[in-house]
Amino acid sequence: MEALLNNVDLLILSAFFLCLIVTLIVTKANKGQKDPHPVVGHMTSTPLLLTILTALLFLTWLTVGVSYIDMGDLNIVVAMGVATIKATLVGLYFMHLRWDRPFNAIILVGSLLFLGIFLGFALLDTGEYQENMYTDSATLEAQGLTD
Repeated sequence: MEALLNNVDLLILSAFFLCLIVTLIVTKANKGQKDPHPVVGHMTSTPLLLTILTALLFLTWLTVGVSYIDMGDLNIVVAMGVATIKATLVGLYFMHLRWDRPFNAIILVGSLLFLGIFLGFALLDTGEYQENMYTDSATLEAQGLTD
């Protein structure tokens, strides 16, 4: 089991290729057929959902693959960028925001914007913290803070 977990990138990549093959087969089988639409709501076609699943698996593999490459501070930027793309795909297709009223999309984007602003202001303060306020014993003795 440990050897399997050490090769998680290969596991995700194989799931991606398997999903890609299934997507191609289902798309070819459904060509020329119309998906039934319910009276209320929206029904997403199976090939489109499989395509989105394939894209999500590929982006997951990309995130795992990039984690093995040391790019310094750029690693978090790439990981957050890929996560944003994945969240957008989930919101658009699995939450049906693509076919919903624009007001709901505006509320979602606005809430994500305010979350980003909040996190940005919180991260601005992280550079001000120090691990040890007193690192020099002579300074501690001069201030009378030793026992």
